[in-house]
Amino acid sequence: MPTSNNNTHEDKKPAAKKPVQESGPQFRSVDIARPPSIGLIGGHNDVIDKQAYFGGFRRPEGAYLRTEDKKPAAKEPASDRYTPWSPTEVRQVPAFYPLERSSRFVEADLDTVVSRTSEANRLLSIHAEYCNKTATATLLTSENVEMHLSLWKPSAGDKEGIVIEIQRRKGDSITFHRYSRCILDAVAGDLDISDHVEKNGDDIDAVFSRKVQRMLTLEAPQDSRTETENAIIAIEIAHGLIMKDRIDANQLGLESLCLLTDAKKTGLTTAVIASRVVLLGSARDVTSSNSSPEEALLCDETPFQEIRQALLSLIQFRRIGDGDDFGDASSDEPEHITVLHNLALAVLANALDVISNEEIDTPSASEDVPAVRNRLDTSESISEQFLDESLEFSESRDIMKTLISELGKAGMKPHNACLSAKCIGSLCKASEKARKKAEELGAKTVVQTALEVGTRTHLKLQRECSKVLTSLTRQNNDE
Repeated sequence: MPTSNNNTHEDKKPAAKKPVQESGPQFRSVDIARPPSIGLIGGHNDVIDKQAYFGGFRRPEGAYLRTEDKKPAAKEPASDRYTPWSPTEVRQVPAFYPLERSSRFVEADLDTVVSRTSEANRLLSIHAEYCNKTATATLLTSENVEMHLSLWKPSAGDKEGIVIEIQRRKGDSITFHRYSRCILDAVAGDLDISDHVEKNGDDIDAVFSRKVQRMLTLEAPQDSRTETENAIIAIEIAHGLIMKDRIDANQLGLESLCLLTDAKKTGLTTAVIASRVVLLGSARDVTSSNSSPEEALLCDETPFQEIRQALLSLIQFRRIGDGDDFGDASSDEPEHITVLHNLALAVLANALDVISNEEIDTPSASEDVPAVRNRLDTSESISEQFLDESLEFSESRDIMKTLISELGKAGMKPHNACLSAKCIGSLCKASEKARKKAEELGAKTVVQTALEVGTRTHLKLQRECSKVLTSLTRQNNDE
């Protein structure tokens, strides 16, 4: 009997052990937690929306969302101080996300980085649309260069600070690098943009412009007739591009006119001839009534009149010639028409500025006053003739009314508003008739509103609006 009891006890031992069962299928069915290093740093509940990186100029507010952010957020407390950008949280740099070379690590807190960034955009006159939820911004320069700015939190274990990254989406790459370098240096504290603007003006290409002016002064003086012929040939080339049925050719032609009407880049003689073509549709001086028939028939001025007609059509009706109005279309045309409209305003602003500030060499010091009077008479007659002929071109729309309307959209399109303010200021400076018309159309109220927008976000708009207010105020004082 004892033997049988021992056998029974030994038979029960294998049943009591469970090592064999632990190495069975139950071990392979255990859930394994996802390591935090896979996906985004900071957890697996982060979701990337590609539109935040590859979308268009306008992006939705919730382009980047965490799962906990999808709940309705509480309203932000109201602040008495105007802050164009106030992000509350910054995302960490995603794993396997290569930062652009146009990025910088800044050892500063979030408020300091945000304040420096928004102030740099204001001083550089960049149109910025900020997103507080994603700590990003879409930027658009006056040269139609589109950029995307992002703030990132460095990876775990790195120094405390903020990573600022700027990506180019559209536009000239050289201009992009100039802007991005200024913004990054300003945010890092290596550049004082306010001091840079005071020394070099509003032009981001100030160094390049000075080199061009130095080259123009060192260049051997050309015969006036040869320079005039070269200017007319360049204008005719621009006319051929503007009259084509391709939008890229139209844009290239308008960009050529922007250069031709800029005295800092082409010289005063060429700029004056191109400006008269833009405003009058003629390369001859408005006061040259005693010119010989041979000089009058020196060139066919039909292309010049077509240039002026195309510019007025783009400015007033957002179209070229008798084509359809693409301003509210849903195809790809509105983006291109918007660029052409902006370039047309830039050409008109340059032309009016050249005519209002045209310099005439005086033979002697005693003849300074008559020379200045002749210059003022010429600019006033050209400005008034431009206003009259533009009204004949579009019977239902006045060019001054169109410019004031563009200025009223300063909050949405500050670059166009800045160019419109420059046009209005040049017209009011040169012509008393233009000042009275602007006053009748209520320009002072619109300018004051645009001035407030410029003071907050756009330095160039602020300066141009201040000049217009000075002209209108001077008119009231003279009366």
